[in-house]
Amino acid sequence: MAVVTPRKSQEEVLRTLASLPPLPAIALRVMQVAQDPKSSASDLALVVSTDPGLTASMLRVTNSAAYRRTREITAIQEALVVLGFVQARNIAISGAITGSYAPDAANALFRIDGFWRHSLAVAVRASWLAMKSGRVAPPSAFTAGIVHNMGRLAMFYADPAGLDQAVAEAMRNGQSIEIAESELLGYDHAQLGQLLAMKWRLPQEVREAIGAHHGAEGMDTLGGVVAAADRYCCERGVLPGYVIPGLRKPGADPEFEKLMREVDTLMELIDGHPVGVRS
Repeated sequence: MAVVTPRKSQEEVLRTLASLPPLPAIALRVMQVAQDPKSSASDLALVVSTDPGLTASMLRVTNSAAYRRTREITAIQEALVVLGFVQARNIAISGAITGSYAPDAANALFRIDGFWRHSLAVAVRASWLAMKSGRVAPPSAFTAGIVHNMGRLAMFYADPAGLDQAVAEAMRNGQSIEIAESELLGYDHAQLGQLLAMKWRLPQEVREAIGAHHGAEGMDTLGGVVAAADRYCCERGVLPGYVIPGLRKPGADPEFEKLMREVDTLMELIDGHPVGVRS
């Protein structure tokens, strides 16, 4: 590949972290409740009820076809009963984080809706792997999974055309976007993500998992669980914000189908379309 001068330096991109919309206070409170083993559904309901937008989103999901209620649920406490604590926690975290970074139609190749679909898939898969391993807390795995690629979101805000160029290169050569962005843009989204997590004051283990999500191995650390979940999703064509035409999809895989059904439910928080009806 020909050497290309980076469109923006890493230092310029780092400076954009100051202008990136902050992680909402509601997201931090939801994550604190989610990762506290002493927290209950009532604690989560109390936090969610302080944010009208998040409350409305969770009620919309609860009343969607995915849960097939015979009557409309109008109270967040009842919604949590319908959803169950784990699902409600995941939905609350997803809604609180993704709601602050809306899709932008300006980019032709890098799509934020696809970015969030990948992030949510990694979050769900990571929480499953954590549960199986018994060495990592599933709430932490879900949180780290959903924010593992936030460095790429910073790149999107800093230099959307440059990121589109990296996506085009990845699509053209069938390579990972990680390789393309590093060669074309000259910086590492995992490093940016770790710095962003520090800015947001996320837990230390989450920061480290973000920084190591392409190199960590094993199921005994948060970074290893997130890295394994990321590989699983990418190998099955759920790529972080873009699509490679002709990429081979796996055959029948009940576990993957179950994963994507759960992702569909979480994606409803972002685009507001009924589950299974989104284009």
